[in-house]
Amino acid sequence: MSVNSNVDVINIMEIIECVENFAREYDLFKAHDKLLIACSGGPDSMALVDIFQKLSVKYKLEIIVAHAEHGIRKESSLNDAWYVKNYCEQKNISFFMEHLNVLEHLKTEKLSVETLARKLRYQFLRKIAKAQNATKIVTAHHLNDQAETVLQHLLRGAGTAGLSGMKAKNEDIIRPFLCLYREEIEAYCLAENINPCLDETNNCLDYERNRIRLDLIPRLKAYNPKVVTAICNSAKIIAQENDFINYYVKNFYRDKVIVDIDNQGRKYIKIDIKVLKQEHKAIRNALYRYIIKEFKRNLENISFVHIDKIDKFLYNGHTGLILQLPKNLQVKINYDRLTFSEKEILPIENSEEKEQNISIKIDLGLLLTKKEIKLPYEQSLIIDKICGQDEVMKLSGREHCFIDMDKINGDLFIRKRQNGDRITPKGMTGSKKVKDILIDRKIPAEDRDKIPLICDEKGIIWIAGIQQDNNYLVNKNSKHILYLKLKK
Repeated sequence: MSVNSNVDVINIMEIIECVENFAREYDLFKAHDKLLIACSGGPDSMALVDIFQKLSVKYKLEIIVAHAEHGIRKESSLNDAWYVKNYCEQKNISFFMEHLNVLEHLKTEKLSVETLARKLRYQFLRKIAKAQNATKIVTAHHLNDQAETVLQHLLRGAGTAGLSGMKAKNEDIIRPFLCLYREEIEAYCLAENINPCLDETNNCLDYERNRIRLDLIPRLKAYNPKVVTAICNSAKIIAQENDFINYYVKNFYRDKVIVDIDNQGRKYIKIDIKVLKQEHKAIRNALYRYIIKEFKRNLENISFVHIDKIDKFLYNGHTGLILQLPKNLQVKINYDRLTFSEKEILPIENSEEKEQNISIKIDLGLLLTKKEIKLPYEQSLIIDKICGQDEVMKLSGREHCFIDMDKINGDLFIRKRQNGDRITPKGMTGSKKVKDILIDRKIPAEDRDKIPLICDEKGIIWIAGIQQDNNYLVNKNSKHILYLKLKK
C-alpha cells in the first residue's frame, strides 16, 4: 500500500519503510544479495538508488548500477549518462554503461522505437547482471507506471496476463517501487536534495505511453480522481485470479498433456479433445498460451485473435485440417487429439536426403536364436524361428505376427512407409493403401512414419502392430514359421 497518493509533506522514513515492507511481502531480495539497479538518471531511478543505498547497510546488500544510453536524444542522452556516472563515482558505487544506438538497430528490426529500446535495454542489463553475478535486476517502475501499462494492454485487447500488469517479481526482475506513486517519489527526491535528469521525450505525444500518461489518464480522472489507484487495485485482483488459472493449467499440462519428441528433435504436444472440451474456456485459452510458450518462451505476435481461432478450431475442425499460427507453429486435429507442433522446414539441399528411406536388412540365414533388433522411436523388433504351431495358437494381438517362411521372397528388411505402399489385409483378396489403413486405424499423421514395415523383395509382409498381409499367413501346412513381435 502506498504512503500517500496526494503528497504535500513527505516522511522519508515512511517511504523507505513502505518499500522495505513491500519487498518483504513479495520476497524481492535477501540479505547479502548483489543487486543491479537500472538507472536512467530520472527521478524514479535516482530515488531507487538512494533508497537501496540506505537499505544496503541494514541488509548488507551489494549495489551496482547500470545505465543504458539509448542514443535517441543525442547530447541530452549523453549528459544523462555522465550525470549517473558521476553520481555513482561520488557515492563509490560500481557503474556500468552501454551505448545502445537504438536508431541504428531500428533499420533492421521491425519494432517500434519504444519496444526496441526496451528489448536492447534488458539485453544489456542481463548481460551485466550475468557478468557481475548479480542476483536480481532492480527497476524503478511505480504505481503510475502500472496503471499506464494496464491501460496500454487493455487498448491492445490483452487477456488476464496483460491486465495483471507488471509483477513485483518476475524471474530476474524485481520492482520494489510498485508500492509508491510518482508524486511520492518526486517528493522524496525533493526532500533528499536529489536533482535528477529530466527526459524531454517524456512530453512527446508521438509515443503511445506518453499519450496514455499525458492525455488519457487526465481525462479518466474526470470520472474518478483516484483512477490510477482503481486501475492498480483491479490489476492486483486480476493478477491473483490469473495466478490461480496458471496454477491449474500447469497441473493440467503435467497430468493430461502428452509431449512427444521425434528422432529429429521435433516436439509434439498432444491433448485429448474430449478431456479438453470438459474444461472452461478460460482454462483452455490459458492452456493454449502455456503451450505456445513451451515452444517459443514468449507470446510475441500472439494475440486474442489467434487464441480464439485455436478454440474455434477445436470445435469446428476435423481430422487432417491444420491451423497455421505465427512463430512457425501449427495446430492439427488427429482424430481424438489436438496436436501442437512447429512446421517442418527442410533445407532445399537436404530435402532429397531427408526423403531417403533407410532400411534394416535381416539375414535369416544367421538367425539361430531369438534376436532383438533396435528400431527408431524407442521401439524394437523381436524375431525368432519357431517349430510347430502351438505358439501360433497361444499368442494373439496385433503386436504378434507369424509368417510362413517359405512364402518370403528374397531378403527380409525393415523400412518406413513410402508413397503408394499397398498391402492385402489379412482375410481379404484385394489390396489397400497403407495410408488408408493407418487413417482407418486413426493413427495421427505425425506418427505414421514411426511405424516400421516388415517387407521382402516382393512387398509388405506386416505393418508392425497394425496389419499383416494375407499372402504370408501361416496355415496348417506351414513347416517353417517366423515369429515377430513389436516392442514399444
